Amino acid sequence: MIRKAFFVAVAVLLPHLAQAQVKLLRYPSYSKGKVAFSYLGDIWTANENGGEVQRLTDNKAREIYPRFSPDGQWIAFSSNREGNYDVFAIPAAGGKPRQLTFHTADDNVVGWTPDGKKILFSSTRGNGAFPTVATLWEVPLEGGIEQPVPTDWGAYASYSPDGSKLAFMRHPSVWSRKHYRGAYAADIW
Repeated sequence: MIRKAFFVAVAVLLPHLAQAQVKLLRYPSYSKGKVAFSYLGDIWTANENGGEVQRLTDNKAREIYPRFSPDGQWIAFSSNREGNYDVFAIPAAGGKPRQLTFHTADDNVVGWTPDGKKILFSSTRGNGAFPTVATLWEVPLEGGIEQPVPTDWGAYASYSPDGSKLAFMRHPSVWSRKHYRGAYAADIW
């Protein structure tokens, strides 16, 4: 009975909620007048003025870190559809997402190479200075074997427009030490 009442309440309130202001949009990425973001565990796009909202993914998994390709035609994101986070890519206009990584470690999308041919992500695959430290990797948009970026640590990164330089943070600047009162700022290398 309670379950039935809940569904009736949702059906009655849904039109009113749809007009309400959306809050808690996460991980925005901007390209050519469009914004991609994560909301309610799915990937969405909207015009920069808030119009033409489009839901690109719709499933029980949590999808995060959407990033537009340099030409704005693709969106890379991380999804836990298979139990852990892997890298996926979907056309920015919508379509079927394609899984690009299959490792048991979490693969978190960071960005793209300037030519738009590879997706940059961080993962704790035991390749860094310590086995549990995240390092940077690239995977081709067309699919294939992931290749490590030659850094000893790496959480976030961005290539220069010509691809000749890489600015990166060695760790995610998240501190969990009890009673820590210092800064959360991390150095950019």
